[in-house]
Amino acid sequence: MPQYQQVSGGACSLTLYMEETPGKVAAGASGVRLAFASEDFRRGSSKKQRSVIRDARGSGKPYAGMANLSGSLESASYAPQLGYIIRALCGAPATTADGAGKALSGAVTDKGDGLVGLPCAGHGFVQDAVVSVTGSANYDGTYRVAPGVTADEVVIEAPYKAEALSGATLHRGRVCVLSGAAKTLSGGKVALPVEGGIHALNAGEKITISGSTSYDGTHVLQEGTENGRLVITASFTEETFDGSAVAVPVFYRHAFALPKRQPTLTMEKYLDFETGAAEKPYRRFAFCKVNGLNFNFGGDDELKFSLDFVVGRESGAAEPLDASPLSPPAVPFDNIETSVWINGVRRGEVESGDLSNAFGIEAKAAVGDLGQYSRMPEGDPECKSTLTCFLESETFQQLSEDASTVSFAVGICAVTGDEVWFRYPETELDAEGAAINGKEGLMQTVTVMPFVDKGDAVMAVELVNRVESYA
Repeated sequence: MPQYQQVSGGACSLTLYMEETPGKVAAGASGVRLAFASEDFRRGSSKKQRSVIRDARGSGKPYAGMANLSGSLESASYAPQLGYIIRALCGAPATTADGAGKALSGAVTDKGDGLVGLPCAGHGFVQDAVVSVTGSANYDGTYRVAPGVTADEVVIEAPYKAEALSGATLHRGRVCVLSGAAKTLSGGKVALPVEGGIHALNAGEKITISGSTSYDGTHVLQEGTENGRLVITASFTEETFDGSAVAVPVFYRHAFALPKRQPTLTMEKYLDFETGAAEKPYRRFAFCKVNGLNFNFGGDDELKFSLDFVVGRESGAAEPLDASPLSPPAVPFDNIETSVWINGVRRGEVESGDLSNAFGIEAKAAVGDLGQYSRMPEGDPECKSTLTCFLESETFQQLSEDASTVSFAVGICAVTGDEVWFRYPETELDAEGAAINGKEGLMQTVTVMPFVDKGDAVMAVELVNRVESYA
């Protein structure tokens, strides 16, 4: 009997396909190769013992019950991949360009405590967002928006220097400063040198260059883009950059809405059997729907998104549906700042929390379904957030006792300029009274309970990143 190598989890893979009709992936459809910490798509044990009385001691031959199919995924918190995960729940989003840079115009103000205010009408950024300034005499660089930001003034941490801004621009994310000589590459490509070397840009993303002699305009980054250089398609012209030209990443805002009928998907799991050890190393879990989306925030744990799926069918295959699936860039939500907003106000007394969303989907089978499932009606979503808060005011207790309807949002802002927002337009708070159980500071547990009364959906998700489309 041949001896085969043990399958190694690190050599396996999981690929996501959206279905055109329940249980069916369109011919030629592209898959998305997922990055994950763990998964649990499998057929569980469904065989049962027969209880039979006959002239022998022992049970009768086992019989197969309904297929026990399950699926779960602990997804890496990569900004490009997150859009495909949310699309699996909500379908394609409404996508708009996040806008060009905003003009900075007027006198810089000294806010004290190492903070300055930059005048920028209607900039649209909130505290914790990452922005870059270009074209100023004293404030060029990348910053996190600091407390005190208003609709027409961005507050940053920087030494105050008097300046009347004119011709300066505020951008989302980190801007690349070009410094050094452009180099010609094969295939009509040009490499542009980046000051400082490190950037978070990837092939396929767009940048807008300004301040150069030969390369101004919007370009799609090409393969070969890496720390230290940006690769674009352009006619080569000799140019040595002196640090005055910049490459600004192009961002997009993707608005996802929870639909009345969720889309279906197929997960294809590849098990890395040695050649000859398995005829069907690909296991396909079709007619799936997302049935849960959860994550924790606060503290120093890594951000991960946990998903539960309802699975309708399972089968094996010798070959993948897509031999060359898309592998989204590994752009983690790194150096994140998480914020909690209640009624449009950022709350500063939340130590940690969790957000859980269960979508009430149950797989059902009819006679003649060959032991698998053909129906997945949507039930009511059950959404909840539990917050552990420092007891600093009676605000939460009062809102709870008054049965006030409040909006609730959790925002996550990364150092790359990527953001994700989970928004619940209508919620009520349920606050527990604080117990005095020691001399240390007192804590309070607050439960946020989303519902639908005047709106159309209990939740919405907004993702800002550099992916142009999730259509």
